[in-house]
Amino acid sequence: MPELEASGGALFRDLGMDLVAECAPPDRAVFAAAQRSGHLLVAVAPAGLILGFVLLEIVDDGLHVEQVTVAPDFGRSGIGSALMGAAVELARSQGFDRMTLTTYRDVPFNGPFYVSLGWQPIPDTELTDGLREVRDRERAAGLDEWPRQAMQLRL
Repeated sequence: MPELEASGGALFRDLGMDLVAECAPPDRAVFAAAQRSGHLLVAVAPAGLILGFVLLEIVDDGLHVEQVTVAPDFGRSGIGSALMGAAVELARSQGFDRMTLTTYRDVPFNGPFYVSLGWQPIPDTELTDGLREVRDRERAAGLDEWPRQAMQLRL
């Protein structure tokens, strides 16, 4: 999974977002812990090739999308939408009434993609403590060089 996450960096590099492209992917231990807790969903081709994943965590009172990645060669094929749909079903089955994420507002495969799935921006003045911590970490990492936003989906 870390290698797959790193492969997505080229998409950001193409947009002049080199800092994002060079961000280190989560450590294998993060993926292993998420898998054990049931918070890692993976799209796999019949031959066993991993096509994408969604990494989830609990933030405040909701299931938070930490990362969604689709292999660049399989982008725009519905895998990201399917992964997000599976994440929504998982959240519902676990009794959550909302999901959250943070994303780049103007990057087509980020903010506009999530809006197309029914997600809504959360004004900074309405961030929960946990989301504020997530956003603070992002700012400290320099990721706010481009407009970012928190979003939510009511379930």
